[in-house]
Amino acid sequence: MRTTHITLILLFMCLLLSSFSEPPKGYDQDIALKEKDTLKWYSFNEGHAKAVRENKILLVNISTTWCYPCKLMFKYTYTHQGVIDTLNKCFVCVYFNPDIDTSYMLNGNEIGPKELIKYLFVDDEVGYPTTLFWFHPESEEKHSVHSGYMEPPTYLKLLAAARAIRPFSSLGMSLKLDEYRPSDGAPK
Repeated sequence: MRTTHITLILLFMCLLLSSFSEPPKGYDQDIALKEKDTLKWYSFNEGHAKAVRENKILLVNISTTWCYPCKLMFKYTYTHQGVIDTLNKCFVCVYFNPDIDTSYMLNGNEIGPKELIKYLFVDDEVGYPTTLFWFHPESEEKHSVHSGYMEPPTYLKLLAAARAIRPFSSLGMSLKLDEYRPSDGAPK
């Protein structure tokens, strides 16, 4: 009798624990998740050429693998469907890790990551992560640089402001997002 109770309890525990496991592969529990868009990232060379060809804003994400706020951007901001949709539709996104030693083509010249950083940031300070907008990548006009982690609602405001200011960027206007940024935007 006692072994029957123990067997039933163990069977119940196994059933209970198995209900928390992942569904088997191929199980279409949530088709929307499978069809969810992902953000398309390009190398600097490929993205720059595509932005020029399609007359889009070049968004350069400057991140490193050791940077915790960079990881937060990729975990929370760049997985937000509104951010993904806006970026894929209106921008060409480039991922640039200055710690990776590779060559880049800029204005017909082959340069390294340190030279690309100097070119992109001009007089601005380098911080990680950084979102850099190059409004007209076919020219050498000033870019708009924004450092630090941003939650999706704040980032969507920045993207909307970048799209709105692009026609006026050649007049020397730049984006100021400080009024949108909370004092401590990192998730707890």
